[in-house]
Amino acid sequence: MPSRCPLDDHIGVVEVLIQEGFRTFAAPVTGAALSDLTAIFGARAAIGVTRVVDAAQVVTAVEKGAAFVLADVATDDVAQAALEAGVPCYGAAMTPGEVRAALALPLAGVLVYPADVVGHAYAARLAELGLLDRAVPMGGLGAYATGEWFKAGAPAACLDTTLLGDAYQGGSLSALRDRTGSFISTEQKLRDRSAD
Repeated sequence: MPSRCPLDDHIGVVEVLIQEGFRTFAAPVTGAALSDLTAIFGARAAIGVTRVVDAAQVVTAVEKGAAFVLADVATDDVAQAALEAGVPCYGAAMTPGEVRAALALPLAGVLVYPADVVGHAYAARLAELGLLDRAVPMGGLGAYATGEWFKAGAPAACLDTTLLGDAYQGGSLSALRDRTGSFISTEQKLRDRSAD
């Protein structure tokens, strides 16, 4: 979700995504819409924050109703602030060493960011190292790459502009609804495969 967006723009986009089966969203911590989004959609979706860089932002976000924190940093003070506030926190990491160091903190997991830079093949490598079960890719993921992360064992994925497209710039919400189909069908195929 963009940070400098009027609430009305968020409402249409989030409503379409909820109708299509998405239940978890993150708004930029510096955005003004978090409290309103939580009030409007909190009963149907988990609304968290992204772009968190310090403990003070964690506290502010939780006061505004954030259900989770996606941090640009994997530091002990951010992790501790989220732990004390009782919300899951994921801190950014990229290399296997960074992922290991982040997982040593009291974090719910790590954000592999930017995931499009390392590519979806990286998921299998993290799995080989035993580091994927709490690693969530974020950044530039298309439906195919998201599916590859899930196949390798990632517990979730953070989707952004590839899914949203121009929906926040006045683009068609019908086109957004169409784009959701490729992500939902990828997830459904994986669930069907694991049920066999």
